[in-house]
Amino acid sequence: MLLLGLWVSVDRVSMICADRMMRRARLFGPLLASGCEVLTSGEGTRRVRLFDGERALVGNVTAKRRREFTETRLLAHEALRRIGHNGPILKGPDGEPLWPSGIVGSLSHCPSLCVAAVASAERIRAVGVDVDDSDGLSDGIMRFVFSSEELASLRMVSSVERRAAFCAKEAASKALSALDGTGDFRKVSVSLKADGTFTAVRRDVALRGQWRSYDRLVSAMVAIPSETV
Repeated sequence: MLLLGLWVSVDRVSMICADRMMRRARLFGPLLASGCEVLTSGEGTRRVRLFDGERALVGNVTAKRRREFTETRLLAHEALRRIGHNGPILKGPDGEPLWPSGIVGSLSHCPSLCVAAVASAERIRAVGVDVDDSDGLSDGIMRFVFSSEELASLRMVSSVERRAAFCAKEAASKALSALDGTGDFRKVSVSLKADGTFTAVRRDVALRGQWRSYDRLVSAMVAIPSETV
């Protein structure tokens, strides 16, 4: 009976791990293919810890914000460890993560999932990722985030595609911020395609990214190879 119980427990753990790997591949496959190390909630972070400087950043925040910060940072540290790097991930003036020298990366979280993507700057010049699990975007958020032209093109698409467009703006803005320090998403215009790609334009800069959906989650990502910049 004990052996049967152990077998069931091991089998359940295997199924959970397989589900997490499937979720990661479905949501962030293009980032994995680009050469980024990508980790999501539930993947092992037992070998890493926050640095003192990171803990100081969340000393006076809510418990919810502390959990989100801690989980995304630990995922990032484990991803860094896997590519042979280490170091604190502090915050810039606009709250953006400051990566160790020679590293690019991006973090995102929603209530049901955290994600960290990192890569060597020798291979990837900039990366941006975003994830969402909401039931939909309110009219107020839509008007705040999207221009009138974007709203017109999004009026007839599904809720999933509107959420994907929101994530695409966020992901592109993060990548642009890594490129030149100016990542205001309201200055980025996105155009979503049904094939899982999107374009993001800010003045004279145009990026191409991918979006995905899996279960109730929607993701968007941009990875810019170093040789293209």
